[in-house]
Amino acid sequence: MGGVEIRQVEYFVAVAEELSFTRAAQRLSMTQPALSRAIRALEKNVGAALLVRTPHGVTLTAAGRAMLHEGTSLLARAADMTSRVRRAAERHAVLTVTGPGCDASLLDRLVRSYNDSAPPRPARAIVGTPEDQLERLRSGRADIALSRAALDDPGLDAVALRQEPCRVLLSERHRLAGKDTVSRADLADEPLVNWVGTGTPLADPGLWPKGLPGRPGPEVSDGLQMLAVVRLGQACALAVPQENGAQAEGTVSIPLADGPLVPLRLVWPRERTTPQIRTFVRRAVASLRAGQEIDAGPR
Repeated sequence: MGGVEIRQVEYFVAVAEELSFTRAAQRLSMTQPALSRAIRALEKNVGAALLVRTPHGVTLTAAGRAMLHEGTSLLARAADMTSRVRRAAERHAVLTVTGPGCDASLLDRLVRSYNDSAPPRPARAIVGTPEDQLERLRSGRADIALSRAALDDPGLDAVALRQEPCRVLLSERHRLAGKDTVSRADLADEPLVNWVGTGTPLADPGLWPKGLPGRPGPEVSDGLQMLAVVRLGQACALAVPQENGAQAEGTVSIPLADGPLVPLRLVWPRERTTPQIRTFVRRAVASLRAGQEIDAGPR
């Protein structure tokens, strides 16, 4: 791809995704003739036609489809590189610690404990979804993450803060709602929410060598949709204890007696380990150990 500029790739990806020069020009805040010239220059540089222009828009050639795949990956890597370089250049940048919304209380407590020590690089908390924590680390948008996801990346280091008992989230009108505990046998004929897309770390097959309990239920793709399905009594869901004991309205959370223990970890990129990260991890472990919450279990 000698001679190809990143901005040309950005222009092409916009046209390929919109399948329209007009819409792509509006998206890029540039004129259509300028965009057309940039795409022709890109086609000349790569030595292949990337688009077929029609009165109704554009379609991709085989080379164009390959260019879209490679170009999208290139732009993502460039964005990640920019983020990491900017953070490296900020001598007094904050230490960014990310966690899912369900752990916001714990996340805030760990960050406050670290900042109370008056470190040279203070920490800040940012909240995401349970599924995107490791991606925030890889992209450089965060330095440390609270995560329950399975660790299958050798580039990440981690320490287990605690092992959490698995629970089952049910409608308060569910037939099992009054029980102190439930078992896999209790759930044998119960529909379990079926996560689509990136799913949830609690559905990690590694936690369930005998398979998930229950049977496949309605498909959900986010937490709000999951709660709605549970409240309506259409399915049950897997959960972990909430830090502040809060319970979503219309639901009950009951321990799964024969369920797995789910590790909650602090995770960070091994190649970007800094003294500040080591200090944050040590203080977090000490903080939870003082509350008898630390578990010396596996990564």
